Amino acid sequence: MKRALTAEFRKLLTVRSTYVLTAIALLFVSIGSFYGSGFKSGVYDTHYLANAALSSVQAISFFGAIVSVLLMAHEYRYSTIVYALTMTNNRNNVLAAKILAVLVYTITITVVALGVSVGLATLGASIAGHHIPHQDFDVLAYLARSIFYCSGFALAALLFTTLLRNITASIAVLFIVPNTLETLLSLLLKGNAKYLPFTALQNVLAAPTAQPGLQRLSPTHSAGVFFAYIFVGWIIAWWLFLRRDAN
Repeated sequence: MKRALTAEFRKLLTVRSTYVLTAIALLFVSIGSFYGSGFKSGVYDTHYLANAALSSVQAISFFGAIVSVLLMAHEYRYSTIVYALTMTNNRNNVLAAKILAVLVYTITITVVALGVSVGLATLGASIAGHHIPHQDFDVLAYLARSIFYCSGFALAALLFTTLLRNITASIAVLFIVPNTLETLLSLLLKGNAKYLPFTALQNVLAAPTAQPGLQRLSPTHSAGVFFAYIFVGWIIAWWLFLRRDAN
C-alpha cells in the first residue's frame, strides 16, 4: 500500500496540469475575494466573511474535480494503468491510494483557498474603507462543510472517471449530471429534489443568508444523503475496477 500511495502522489505532483489548475483556481479565488467580495461588495453584514468563504469553495471544487479526473484518466490515456496494477499484487491498493491522494490534495487546497479568501476579502474591504461588523462566522463549521463539499465533488469526479475511463466523457458527465440532469429531475420531483445527490451536496454549502422558505435539508442531513449516493456508487465502481480488464 505504501508503494502505491507514493506512486499516486508522485503522479499527482509531477505533472504540470496539477500546478496549472491549482494556480488558476487560487487566482480566481484571489480576484473574487479581494475585488468582488471585498473591494466592490455592497453588503457587509454579520455573514460577510462566511459568504465570501463559501463563494470561493465552488471555484476550488471545480478545479479539484478536474485534477481528480486527470489522475485517473491519464492512466488509461497513456496506458500507464498496466504498470500501476503490475507494481502491486492487489488492485484494491491502487484504487485506495488514488482516493487518498485525491482527498489529501483536495483538503489541502480547500484549507489554503479558505484562508486566502477570508484574508483578501478582509483586506479588500479595508482598502475600500468599509467597516466590517462583528461576524457570525463559525470557522470550524464552515471549514468542515467546505472540506466535505470539495472532497465530495472530487470523489464524484474520480468515480465517474473510474467508470468511464475517458477524460472527455468524465468531464462531460461532471457538467451534465449536477446541472442539466438534476435541473430537469427537480422539475419532476419538486420538493423531493433535495434528495438528489448533487442538490444535497450543494445544500451542504448553503449560505447562511439563504432564503428560509426554501425546501432544503439541513447541511448535516444533506451530507448524509450525498454520502449514501457516493458510497453506493463507489461500491459499484470498485467492483468493476477489480473485475474489468486493465485496457
